[in-house]
Amino acid sequence: MLSSADAPALTITADPSNNIFVSGSDRSESSMRFCARGDGDSEADARESLRQVSMTRTGSLVSINRRGPVNGRQTMSSFLLEAPANTPTVIHASYAPVEVRDMSGPVRITASHARAKILGTTEQVDAEAFVIDYAGSRGKVTLSAEAEINLRMTACKFEGTLLAWAQRPVRMLVPFGFVTPFQAVVNRSQDFVCRADFCSNVKHERKNGLYVFTYAGDGSAAPERVHLRSEQSTVVIDNVGVKN
Repeated sequence: MLSSADAPALTITADPSNNIFVSGSDRSESSMRFCARGDGDSEADARESLRQVSMTRTGSLVSINRRGPVNGRQTMSSFLLEAPANTPTVIHASYAPVEVRDMSGPVRITASHARAKILGTTEQVDAEAFVIDYAGSRGKVTLSAEAEINLRMTACKFEGTLLAWAQRPVRMLVPFGFVTPFQAVVNRSQDFVCRADFCSNVKHERKNGLYVFTYAGDGSAAPERVHLRSEQSTVVIDNVGVKN
């Protein structure tokens, strides 16, 4: 257990072949678990593989380390953190998949060559990853992906700002009756694909050599506050679920 007084903010670093899971809760202390699996032709080989991975903590810094494969064998490990939801959290895991759930404190993720899942966060999120999956209904969210971004809006109105930029597709699933204004920017007009119930209300214009598609929604905010961008691929909008 780690008290909030000992670690008011947390920084997690991870070497490749590790998995990071962070979950917010209403508890006042952080709980950590580290699990590893070593492969080998014998028990001795497996134990030697396990010696290649370790977890260390210095104050509010948690490091998930590995020294490399043993005779070409892979050693997989997982770090699970259950923390007070409002704990500011920074994760550096360039080659390690990351999943963060139900946090209300600011979250920053760098997983440039891996997948990042951010689910149910409610405040500031800054994430850079190879692939990003995001689901939520509020926050100040900035997402940048080398490959693709998959968004799921969990309410008809998104409270806050969201910037999602990817080199490959940006996909957004929205509920029926979605009223949040948004703007989508693509290189060609056919690169914007809308199959949601409000598509007839989307307007477009050409600006600075790009195509800008705008949905005014209920007019409660500037469309630029939810900004989707893919200059090399597509932006796709779909309804989620079945309309009643």
